[in-house]
Amino acid sequence: MSQIILDDQLFDLEVLLTLARWVTVQRLRDLRRGEVIKDDRVPMLLGQLRQPTFVTIDMAFWNAGLRDARSCILCFPLRNDEQYQIPTLLRQLFRLPEFAVKAARMGKVAKISVTDVEYWRVGSEQLHRLAWPTIGH
Repeated sequence: MSQIILDDQLFDLEVLLTLARWVTVQRLRDLRRGEVIKDDRVPMLLGQLRQPTFVTIDMAFWNAGLRDARSCILCFPLRNDEQYQIPTLLRQLFRLPEFAVKAARMGKVAKISVTDVEYWRVGSEQLHRLAWPTIGH
């Protein structure tokens, strides 16, 4: 199972509980109980875990400079009232060869929207784009 770390602003009902049915998921705040974890500490904390995938709606993490071969950052440009879309989008993302397994995800910082996926990866300065596969075609 994949280790998914959720940013603290993601909702329990719409995101955490739904994801927990099919993937190992943990909140960021649970990594350092009792501590306030500011955004600038997140990359360091991720680097201490075993191949985590960090999920957030905080677009400050959509930053090529945060690429790290030991982790993956997935940014969803959604409003709070759209968070319910994250589990479905995450399932779709994990069906793409570029994100299907942990080893393929590591080193990527991605923006996942309802229309496409954009990502940077370690070792490339190019912004990569993937369209969602068309169902039934």
